[in-house]
Amino acid sequence: MLLYHSVSPNTPGKPENTIHNTTPDCFEKNLRDIGKHFKFVNLEELSSSADKSGLASVTFDDGYKNIFLNALPILEKYRIPGTLFLNPVTFNGQYNWRDKVRHVIKNNLEDTFLKTSALNFREGKFYRYSKSCLNNSHKIDTQLNKLIGNKTIDVYKDYPYLTIHELILDNPLINYGNHSLDHYVLSSLDESQQTHQIIEAQNRLKEAIGSNISKCFSAPFGGTSDINNATLSILRKADYKSVLMSRQKLQPGRPESERPQVLERFMPRSKNIIDEIFSALNTT
Repeated sequence: MLLYHSVSPNTPGKPENTIHNTTPDCFEKNLRDIGKHFKFVNLEELSSSADKSGLASVTFDDGYKNIFLNALPILEKYRIPGTLFLNPVTFNGQYNWRDKVRHVIKNNLEDTFLKTSALNFREGKFYRYSKSCLNNSHKIDTQLNKLIGNKTIDVYKDYPYLTIHELILDNPLINYGNHSLDHYVLSSLDESQQTHQIIEAQNRLKEAIGSNISKCFSAPFGGTSDINNATLSILRKADYKSVLMSRQKLQPGRPESERPQVLERFMPRSKNIIDEIFSALNTT
């Protein structure tokens, strides 16, 4: 299963350290090369298939506008379906809390923030430990809001999010899914906070899109430590069939039959996706 975030020819700075930008040329080559060896199917079909061998799906996290501008024409060219996983907090033009973290870093406000913030874990770089499961994401977001207030944040001006009015509901190739409300590290939250992040996002998606929401849930950040047993329990009760991780692993043909089943995603980092896949096979 393929994972992308931004698809854009504009790559100021080092986007691979922020939102993992992929150029349209690279995206198209990835699809062509994968299509020679795998059959592209809708995510729901892949998720429900008992044997996933030979199947591939395309997913996008976070919901940037450039997916429709740059990736959708390529998907339409090859008739490949894609699923966009959204954080409804951005529907009305609000920022994701990671944008606020980037704003703090860009404007050299890290020391100011840390002087007034109680973080349990502070090892390494601020960008990394701010998303540690040991630091409650909701508390960090609240503290960021106090520091930044109503200031304009321009750190993401080249990568704006889709608003609620820009979602495409009549394209058979496009589906939508739940990426949590605020993109918090779910395992950093207590169970009630996790429930709010998952269920409130689900409700807002249904209100904006209708009932045709993916039964797969995309875990924010998608690392092993970013979800826990409480996450899986909440997803199970909400009738999600799969939880999508982002661990640079290839999906086994026959995954375990647990519910929700844990599905792996692979994020291409270059045009040479077949070489990357063989490299991943040799390290798993």
